[in-house]
Amino acid sequence: WKTPRPNFLLSRYKRGVFVPAGTPLKPFRILIRSANWLGDAVMSVPAVRAIKAGRPDAHVTIAVPHKIAPVWKIVPEVDDVVELPRKSIVDAARRLRRQEYFDVALLFPNSFRSALEVFLAGVPRRVGFVGHGRRFLLNQISSATRTRGIVHQTIRYLELASTIGAPIRQEFLAPRAINRERRPLKFALCPGAEYGPAKRWLPERFAEVALQIVAEFPVQWILFGTEKDAAVGAQVASAMSDAVQNRIGQTDLAQLIAELRDCDLLLSNDTGTMHLAALLRVPVVAIFGSTEPGKTMPLGKGHRVIRHHVECSPCFLRECPLDFRCMHAVTSAEVVGVIRRMITPPAEGRAPPRPNLVPSARA
Repeated sequence: WKTPRPNFLLSRYKRGVFVPAGTPLKPFRILIRSANWLGDAVMSVPAVRAIKAGRPDAHVTIAVPHKIAPVWKIVPEVDDVVELPRKSIVDAARRLRRQEYFDVALLFPNSFRSALEVFLAGVPRRVGFVGHGRRFLLNQISSATRTRGIVHQTIRYLELASTIGAPIRQEFLAPRAINRERRPLKFALCPGAEYGPAKRWLPERFAEVALQIVAEFPVQWILFGTEKDAAVGAQVASAMSDAVQNRIGQTDLAQLIAELRDCDLLLSNDTGTMHLAALLRVPVVAIFGSTEPGKTMPLGKGHRVIRHHVECSPCFLRECPLDFRCMHAVTSAEVVGVIRRMITPPAEGRAPPRPNLVPSARA
């Protein structure tokens, strides 16, 4: 433990320790500070699973803001969830101190606040990414903090977990197959994006796609989103009439998880709901514009990402200062084609379509 980079998960240690029979053992307790955004939290789930797989006897506690706590409650590798207050750092540290002693804390956010929380909570070993002036609050940093091009956020979290000995295996669960015998099929649609309008495909095109799919297949569309998405949701719903059920602003996260789990497909922008669907193994068709699929696309063979690489993308801006060309380039016809191929199985003897980036939208 006094070495610069201790291997807490014991994956490289060969010597054992004799423990007399009947001796009670204290479990190794790991505190993991979750990311604050839904999508980032979901993308860190493989890292948590790798930690638990590396040391199944460890007790894993997730510290997380209240609004996204329901996500961690459906991850079986998590033993306990501590919900943190939103504003006060002191209150957050006090709540962590009230828990049983932690041996190490792993920080997925790179914020100064998250490091200060576990420092004030008295966790002796604090592991995380450097940045935001918090290096002095950490005593072990990730070796993956160097910039080296496009790296998926899930891989960065896995590399951070490997800092304490977790094995990295880039194996991600594929979505379940669409139940084509179901009548009607339940398709979810997420037309909003909390980050900003630059990530939102055109509402009228969402409606065009949904109506065309309804004309060809027995499908019931369900709109999901937060209260901030009410205006764009109303625009889509008004164009679709009886072909859609509008649930925007009517579900909390726990309800969204339950209802999305029952859906057969999700059509979405690059959103937290997109990542949540992938976690629930719901097939995803995701439309990217201002962001980079290589960093945040849903992982697992079977999801589809539609993106046209224009000269100004990815810009990562909340609002487009130009003409929204990245999203205008994505047509309703190509999205309909992708969904149609996902519903209809490929002809016998014919290779299925390639996963992830569709050929016409390759960067």
